[in-house]
Amino acid sequence: MAARFILSLDCEGKWGVADQLTANVHRLLSDVELRIGYRNVLALLDEFDVSATFAFVGLFAESADGFRRLIPALQPLVSFSPDYLAPALADAEHGSRQGWHGAWAIDQLLASKTPHELALHGVTHIPWDSIDRAQAESEMRLLREIDAPVRDARTFVYPRNRVAHAGLLSEFGIAGYRKSPPPKSRLASLLAEFDIFARPEWEGPAGNPQPIPAGHFVNWQSRTRRIVPIELSTLRADRMLREAAAGDGIVHFWLHPENVVTAPRTLVLLRKIIALVARYREAGRCEVMTQIDYCRSIGSRATASAQAEAV
Repeated sequence: MAARFILSLDCEGKWGVADQLTANVHRLLSDVELRIGYRNVLALLDEFDVSATFAFVGLFAESADGFRRLIPALQPLVSFSPDYLAPALADAEHGSRQGWHGAWAIDQLLASKTPHELALHGVTHIPWDSIDRAQAESEMRLLREIDAPVRDARTFVYPRNRVAHAGLLSEFGIAGYRKSPPPKSRLASLLAEFDIFARPEWEGPAGNPQPIPAGHFVNWQSRTRRIVPIELSTLRADRMLREAAAGDGIVHFWLHPENVVTAPRTLVLLRKIIALVARYREAGRCEVMTQIDYCRSIGSRATASAQAEAV
C-alpha cells in the first residue's frame, strides 16, 4: 500500500482578488513579484521532481495582447458580476495594468523539467455559486476564444472553492473537479491548522465529472496564520502521509503561488512538505499524481471492476 499525493496550485494573478483591489494588493501582486514567486515554486518542484496541477484562471493565462482581443466578448459577462469584473477590467486597461496577464507563467510551466498538469480555475474567477447555470455556460464558452493551452484543460478548480453547476463541466471536456472542503469560519480554519491528527482522504466513487478530494490548504504564512509554527504544519503533513501510506489514502495539498509572493515564508513550509513527499516516494510509500492522473486512476479501476463483474 502507498499514499497518493496531489499538489494543486490555484494560479490567479490579480483575478483572484478582483473585488479586493487595495493598495497593498497592487503593491504585492506586481508583474515582477509574481514572476519571482512562480519561478521559485517551479524550481522547488524541479528540485524534488514532484509533479503538480497548476490551475490557471483562463484570463490570467493570456498575454496582454490576447486579453485586449477578448475585451468585447468579456463585456456581456460584466453584467453577471459587476462588482467583480468591472474593477478588474478598469485596472487591466487603464490602471496599474499589473498582475492581470500571466502568459509568461504558462511559458515557465511548460519549460520546467518536471511535467505538470495545466488545469482551469474558472475563466474569469467569478465564483460559480454567484451565477446561474446559463451564465456559467457563457463563461465557459469564452474559454474557446482563449489562445493559451489552458483551453484544453481536463480538470477544474472552482473559484474560491465554491462548487456549483458541476454537471456543466463535462460538456466542456472537463474530466474532474476539486471538491470543496467543509465550510469553516476564519477562526475555525486557523484552529484546524493546529490539529496534528488531521486525517488523509479516501477514494470516492467514480463520477462524470470525477470529484477529486478537496485537500488541505498549505498554511499561508501571513497575518494571524503566522502564529502556526512551520514545524507543527510539517508534523501534521507527516502524520497524514503516514496514515495514508498504511491504507491507500490520499493526501491533497493546495495553495496559490500568490501566497508565496505575498508571504515568502510559505515557500519554506511548502519545501518541507515536498521534501517529506519525496522521502515517502523514495521509500515506496507514496505515489505522486496530478488531478488528471487521479481521475484516470479512478476510471481505470471502475472499468476493471465492470469487466470483472461481466465475466
